[in-house]
Amino acid sequence: MGWSFGASRMWAQGAAAAVLAGCLATAGAAHAETVESTSGFDVMVTGRIVSDCVLTGGADFDLGELTGGEVVKANLGLRCNLPFDLTFESQRGGLAHIAKPRGEGPFAGLLPYTLRVVVPTLAPQAGTMSASYSSADLIARRTLSSGEAVAAGGGEIEFRMQQPQGAGLLAGEYSETLNVTLQPRV
Repeated sequence: MGWSFGASRMWAQGAAAAVLAGCLATAGAAHAETVESTSGFDVMVTGRIVSDCVLTGGADFDLGELTGGEVVKANLGLRCNLPFDLTFESQRGGLAHIAKPRGEGPFAGLLPYTLRVVVPTLAPQAGTMSASYSSADLIARRTLSSGEAVAAGGGEIEFRMQQPQGAGLLAGEYSETLNVTLQPRV
């Protein structure tokens, strides 16, 4: 009988040890999950890009003897990293005679022209904004908008002289000033 009692006692101690070991293993696993789920960190990264809108160019063009149909092209040095408007304004509404812009007798004192503007853009794909204006329309100032696009760099304007009306142009010097303005839109 002693032997039976001893075996039961050993069995009870062994079972208790096994249950205790199982509880400790479960507690350790629960503790490890808690540590893993609460570890981590956030990183905030910031920066900025300064707006950059510049228009360069402008020149004096001598068209020589005016007969109508003359064409002159000029490059626009245009750089703008946000949407923008280009405004065009004619001072005289055409090439005007310096002393007699209304002409004299049957001779005209104004040679109208057509202005064509082409500017490459990005929005985010490459595109082009363009327009054509008569010199008479430009007295009231005209604006060409890039919409949501930015300048892809450069651009071109073209002046195309129209044919003089009536008996032709009055002899003398002719001039015109075209104001081109760049206005970034924020």
